[in-house]
Amino acid sequence: MTRKSQNSSKIILLLLSFPILFSSPDSATADDTDKVKNASSFLESLPKKVGSGAKERSVTYQVKQVVRLDQIPEGSKHVRMWISIPSDEANQRLMAFDVTSAPGMWSIVEDEDRRGHFLRVDVSEPKSDFVETEVTFTVRRNPVHVAIKAKDAGILNTGLKGLLAEHLAQDAPHMEVTPEVKKIADEVCGDEQNVALQAVLLLQHVAGTVDHYSYSKDPNMPNCGIGDSAICRKQGGGCCTDLNSYFISLARARGIPARLNMGYRLQEKNLDKLVDPGYRCWVEYFVPNYGWLSADVVEADAPGGLGQDRWFSGLTARRVWLNSGREFKFDGMGAKERINHMNIAYAEIDGKPARVLPEGKFPSQITRKVLFTEVDRPIN
Repeated sequence: MTRKSQNSSKIILLLLSFPILFSSPDSATADDTDKVKNASSFLESLPKKVGSGAKERSVTYQVKQVVRLDQIPEGSKHVRMWISIPSDEANQRLMAFDVTSAPGMWSIVEDEDRRGHFLRVDVSEPKSDFVETEVTFTVRRNPVHVAIKAKDAGILNTGLKGLLAEHLAQDAPHMEVTPEVKKIADEVCGDEQNVALQAVLLLQHVAGTVDHYSYSKDPNMPNCGIGDSAICRKQGGGCCTDLNSYFISLARARGIPARLNMGYRLQEKNLDKLVDPGYRCWVEYFVPNYGWLSADVVEADAPGGLGQDRWFSGLTARRVWLNSGREFKFDGMGAKERINHMNIAYAEIDGKPARVLPEGKFPSQITRKVLFTEVDRPIN
């Protein structure tokens, strides 16, 4: 036997000795097949579970919202604020609104891209180190829970992609579709092309791999940030904006339109109390033949909550919608950079942005408190 033949024989024996390293294509795709089956079963079970939630009711809220800008330096010449306020959207109807207290001049405006309404306040030579505004409004929220059937989901054709191009952008700040994101999305979805099934697979991936700070097992998990997909992956979670940014980047990597919505929850425990409600963002993803579908991945993954069945294709009525999207721009802004998101407000003091997030030992300069009650109103 020649030396070449001897070497070939050794290689063959070596391969036979370690079969686990050379698994067949069938076993390599078994996990992917199971994931798709689980997603299919999830969607198949939704109609029954949606029906069981039929007792959920629409709720009409009367709300007082107080927004305050603090730490205005002595001698400041001009303060300008843009405050997020509610308006109509698919599951929300604004029934009454009033500006009950606002210093200086005020007006109701839209942002440059018309993704919400805002109370603009201009105060010349402020007489104290704070500015406070108060609005009251009545809003009706409808619960929504869509029973998606994978077989009924359409195809994202060229026309839809053109119409929804903004929500497919792969270079959106903090939601970039990087090679790493693309790789993860492709690994999660495999060869699956059905838009509804892919969305469920990606939502399950986010819920299963990153945590919201409020229920994270990591005591050092940051609880406040800019809402960034890459940071979310690196630290294993964060705030709701982090988790939703991660999902949006994954969805767009697979060609699924997705966008961010901003608001806050009206939790029953806070009824008739003036409290800081925090903020809550959620996503919408577009499925042809269904349209925009809401999902709250934080609520879906919360221990003791209503679970993925309730939150992957709908919302309860216990929240207020304020605006959609990111990267806001307003007429009259002194800053050239766009605003990351409008969870409460944006303010400038003599043309310089106020702190929206804490910076070192310095707290945020902008805060919000809300008082709400529930009232009965006829359903029209």
